[in-house]
Amino acid sequence: MNSTQNTGFPGDEKVDRLIEIVRELRPLLQKNAPMGEKQRSPMQEVVDALDEHNIFRMLQPTRWGGLGISPTGFARVQMEIAKGDPSISWVVQILNGQTWVATLGTDELQESMFSSDPDKQVLICGAYNPPGKAEKVDGGYIVNGAWPYCSGSRQGNWVQSGCVITDEESGKPVTAGINMAYFPIEEGTIKDTWFVTGMQGTGSDTIVAKDVFVPDERMVVTAERPFGDHYEGKKHVGAPSDYIPVVPMVRSTGLAQLVGAAEYMLELVEEDAPKKPIVTTTITKRTDSGNYMYNLGKAASEIDSAKKLMLDACRQVEELGLERKKFTTLEAGQHKGQCSQVTDLIHSAIERLMFLAGSSSFSLDKPIQRYWRDVHVGLRHVTNIPYVGYEIYSRDRLEVENISPPGAY
Repeated sequence: MNSTQNTGFPGDEKVDRLIEIVRELRPLLQKNAPMGEKQRSPMQEVVDALDEHNIFRMLQPTRWGGLGISPTGFARVQMEIAKGDPSISWVVQILNGQTWVATLGTDELQESMFSSDPDKQVLICGAYNPPGKAEKVDGGYIVNGAWPYCSGSRQGNWVQSGCVITDEESGKPVTAGINMAYFPIEEGTIKDTWFVTGMQGTGSDTIVAKDVFVPDERMVVTAERPFGDHYEGKKHVGAPSDYIPVVPMVRSTGLAQLVGAAEYMLELVEEDAPKKPIVTTTITKRTDSGNYMYNLGKAASEIDSAKKLMLDACRQVEELGLERKKFTTLEAGQHKGQCSQVTDLIHSAIERLMFLAGSSSFSLDKPIQRYWRDVHVGLRHVTNIPYVGYEIYSRDRLEVENISPPGAY
């Protein structure tokens, strides 16, 4: 099981074929999307189709049976999945990302999670905030808590949960920061709480733990051995993904499905443009209106720019992994600001597209309104809030006290 040093991302040779496969699956994803939204979690037919092609293992390193795909390759596949169903793409993002994070842990954590049954796929869902509580006992911890927004909760078989380690008597924290506990999903319960206007098909329900025992090797005490700690003698390390920082990776690749969904909205609007009039005017074809064409071109340019910035952000973290380097504080702030710009561009583009599509596009039988709702919810993810990103970047530029600690962005 010992790893040899990789010189690249071995799975990237499969990316073009995966994109072809996902495009072939688009009708299946689109057919199931309304039912998945109603069910508020992915349809099993879709899960099985994606699983057949190891879509949920794209980011996992090859040493644990994954495809070992680069951040850029992953983003390219994700954009295509989102054109079929943004909610499915979101679940693919979360399960891939959370599972990848576990491969950055200690040898003991990795062996505990991935080597007990090589034939069983590990899919990790979960959340870190608000943190639960963990009390130290012999051999491990007793964990209690409730974690909302656990996307992919109906597909995950493990939970990654943020915890504060507390003293049994005082109840006060005994270590700094939020730590991560891992436990099989069947040891907790799923509380049905995901009732939202968009991304309803993600199954982002609340996972509850009541007196769950987590052994020492499955608790990541961030103050001692955080994710990505390459301590002397570590065996399960060497892939480029082992050297990529967690937050910038999640932030940049997590924008891919929003870009892809916006691209598909543009396709739908462009398809109707030569067919429909502009009501209350003498214009019988929208393409005859200079104003309409200006706004359509601007929306397309905004999406093109968002895509280029997003892929560049993915490339930056990819190069960190290949070169085994770290962002400087200013580079991390710049990366966050760049991703904030992606968020702003997508938001502007989809609003412009819905005006161009007209009021009928909000009818519940029109697919475009679901993409619009899904993207709006996705844009509000904590990693995407632009005003936070811009403030962090400006503070780093001016070298004044920041609102977020180093490493948290």
